[in-house]
Order: sequence, then structure tokens, then C-alpha cells
Amino acid sequence: MLKISVKNKLEQLKLLGFLRTAESSLDQVITNNMGFEDFLDFCLDAELNDRSNRRIERLFTVAKLRYPSARLEHLDYDPERKLKKSDISRYANCEWIANYRGLIISGATGVGKSWLACALGAEACHRSYSVMYFNAVSLFDEIGTAISLGEIKNFKKKICSTKLLIIDDFGLGGFNQALAPSFLEIIDKQSQSGGLLITSQVPKKLWFEQFHDPTIADAVMDRILHRSYELEIKGRSYREKIYANKDNN
Repeated sequence: MLKISVKNKLEQLKLLGFLRTAESSLDQVITNNMGFEDFLDFCLDAELNDRSNRRIERLFTVAKLRYPSARLEHLDYDPERKLKKSDISRYANCEWIANYRGLIISGATGVGKSWLACALGAEACHRSYSVMYFNAVSLFDEIGTAISLGEIKNFKKKICSTKLLIIDDFGLGGFNQALAPSFLEIIDKQSQSGGLLITSQVPKKLWFEQFHDPTIADAVMDRILHRSYELEIKGRSYREKIYANKDNN
């Protein structure tokens, strides 16, 4: 049992992982005659692991992933999807994020674009990269709200402080063209500070039509397309597969 004074000091220093390990292992340490330095090293490792886990939890909380439980190890490599493990491994190492590159995931509706984006976002969190997820329509709504409240400067700063910005379902729903300059600035700043992951079922050649101003369209596309890798998911919608399986049972 740790002395109350020692316990209090560890709590004040917020060495909670150290404290839990010291309390739970002290009797075992005494029984096994573990040396003081080994015991200290053991508790410090526990503290470092605890801090790492807490940081990852905070990153997930901020990321607000649509599918927070999505993990790359659960990815479906059905041949019809045309996904290569070598490609996924290359994106999983997150070097493209560190190098301020982008990734565009395309494919028909329901093939798992959003899920894969969230799985890559989760991997980034586990590698200590900050992540923010937005559905494209929701992002434009938030930009509009920030402008109306006079908070757009802080909103841009918050978004562009993240190491990976995920914009899901880009090209669907359209948006108020008055928001285009702010969106361009966000994309521009993100291209200089971190990675950008976009999913879309809309062909890239139609992305320009989202912007009525061709100058802004060219600027946005230049910052997205010229710095991005591309990954296309083939195959049928998962919803179609589910219904087909039900019909066959």
C-alpha cells in the first residue's frame, strides 16, 4: 500500500498511470524482490502508455468520425472492390499526411467510401495525428453559420489546425456560392499545413460545376487535385448485398 502522502503527490502531478500501476503492483514487486529502478521504470512505462491512450481518446473525440469503430484491419478486400492491400498499407502509414498530400476516395453510392475514410482517420488518430471529419453539406452549413455570426476567422483557424481534414460526400447537395471564397481559403491553408481526404461519388470533371465562379473553381481544384492520390472502390453497394443475401435466405 502506498503512503497517503505519496498517493496525493502523484495525483497532484497527474501521474495517474504511474499511480494505478504502483498501487496494483506494489505487493508483487515486494514478493519478487524487484529492484527500485526496475519498479520505477515499470511505472513510468505505464504512465507513458496511459498518456498515449488518453491522447488518442481526445483525438477521437475531436475527430467526430461518422464511423468511429471503423478499422483498416476489418476492411473488406472482396475482389470485386479492386482494393489492393499494398495501396491501403501505403496510406495507413500516414506519410501522405505528414507530406501535406491529399487522398481522393471515389466510387458509387454505398460501396464504403465513408467507412474507409473513417478507418484511415482512426489510423491517423492512433498515430497521434489530429483529425476532423465533416460531411460536405454540414461543412458548408457550418461555414455559413460562422460567417453569419462573425466567427469565420476562428472557424478557419480551428479547421486548419488539424493534421487531417476529411470532407465526406463532396459534390452532393450544392452550396451557397457566397461560401466559396471561405471554402477556398480553408482548402488553401490546409494544403500548406496537413492532409486532406475527400470522398465523392461525383466524377471529378463535374466538381467544377459546384462553383459558379470559374476562377474559384480552378483555384480549389488546383489545390485538391494536384496534390492528391486517388483510390477508387468498385463493386456493388453494401445495401444491395444485404438485400440480396436476405432474398437468398
